Amino acid sequence: MFRNPDDPENSLKAKIPVGKKAIADKGYMGEQHTKIAPPSQYDSRELAEFKNRARARHENFNARKKSFNVLSSTFRITKNKKEKHKIVFEVVCILCQYDMENGHPLWDV
Repeated sequence: MFRNPDDPENSLKAKIPVGKKAIADKGYMGEQHTKIAPPSQYDSRELAEFKNRARARHENFNARKKSFNVLSSTFRITKNKKEKHKIVFEVVCILCQYDMENGHPLWDV
């Protein structure tokens, strides 16, 4: 999770290095922190195009993860299923990473 109220030290937000930002979509427009860069009317044309390419690349990776049907169904998380869900998600990401490193890379941003 980007924000993890249960464990803020292990959230994605906490892992963004100082001076770096994550490119975000319009869902983060109201956020008042310096860790994300959502679309802005003040972005130059070049910056807006860069952000669009980065978001499209990320959506391509999301589509690869969704091709594993295990991620397409509702997963009702109970206490004992939460760890299993994490393991399955990590395995899917590892398989996608292996595929990218072996002939099916994402395009350059």
